[in-house]
Amino acid sequence: LLIILFRIKIIKSRAEAKSEYNKRIAELEMTALRAQMNPHFIFNCLNSINRYILKSDRDTAAEYVTKFSRLIRMILDNSRLNIVSLGNEIASLKLYVEMEAMRFDNKFDVAIEVSAGIDADQTMVPPMIFQPYVENAIWHGLMHKNEPGKIEITFRREGEYLICVIDDNGVGRKR
Repeated sequence: LLIILFRIKIIKSRAEAKSEYNKRIAELEMTALRAQMNPHFIFNCLNSINRYILKSDRDTAAEYVTKFSRLIRMILDNSRLNIVSLGNEIASLKLYVEMEAMRFDNKFDVAIEVSAGIDADQTMVPPMIFQPYVENAIWHGLMHKNEPGKIEITFRREGEYLICVIDDNGVGRKR
């Protein structure tokens, strides 16, 4: 009886170790994804600020710098966490899309909707989980349009799942 219990404990320990290993891999992958966004985005933001300064558009440059500094602060604060509130994630996503809209002369609009049954301050998500998909919609869908673009981001709950739908009126995959 002692031998059997011991073997079960060893098997359980191996399963727990594998689970912990897989969790750590997922965390590292998420950290790598967040790190990919930062250098490219920061470079583009600084170029935009420089463009506003060269155009002597001080008001827009000041507004952009303010949004940029708030977003970078949020990204740095959130990068140390495995999960953040959906409300916090939406706030950083709003700043991101506002800055991208400014950079592209307000060529697109964004609407974000959270269903009534979701408490955005109590719902937890990994940081920067939605931004790469929104970035993809902007860069590969909307930037190739001649007319104004639109992105609709909706959050709803289905059972225990949080569903995020990112819908754009971009050119589509065929283009």
